[in-house]
Amino acid sequence: MPDDAHAGPGPPPPHTGGSTGWGAVLSWPEIRRGTPLRVLIDLVQYGVAIALLVLAAAVLVRSFISFITSLNSAASDYTFSLINAIDGVLVVIILVDIMRTVLTHLEGWGFPFRPFLVIGIIAAVRDILAVSTRLTLSSGGATPGPAAISQSLFELGTNAGVILVLAVALFLTRGQNVDAETEARQ
Repeated sequence: MPDDAHAGPGPPPPHTGGSTGWGAVLSWPEIRRGTPLRVLIDLVQYGVAIALLVLAAAVLVRSFISFITSLNSAASDYTFSLINAIDGVLVVIILVDIMRTVLTHLEGWGFPFRPFLVIGIIAAVRDILAVSTRLTLSSGGATPGPAAISQSLFELGTNAGVILVLAVALFLTRGQNVDAETEARQ
């Protein structure tokens, strides 16, 4: 078959049709070049990033005010106030990391996955903190039953396992050049 333009095992040659059909107008390279659809996608993603930034600022301000107010109250429990403040700060870190991931995606059209590994680790640490707080606060009052203790230990073990798996994944991806992958797609 010498007349066959594509006889090799590789991918077929790209379609060389005109750019007047719907396939060319809605193709990914065209969307990336500034079509109205691309502009709309950018606006929505920037809106998401702004919303995440506003939420992070609101959580940070609320956590700070709550912490300061609880320190000034007569019946304050410093440990509980501190744990709530740390929890608020961890939520802010998660929101900012998600926002940074959205903005990175906008700038390079790549999808960085390492920030999601970090977000997962932070979320698991936050969960461990919540379980530890629940156990600590319950130890001051009524003794929790064996079912509650088993549930808490299961949650702690699961979160520790999640942290371990995500940390290993983060370690394994440390040498990967994500920037080169992103640049190759552009």
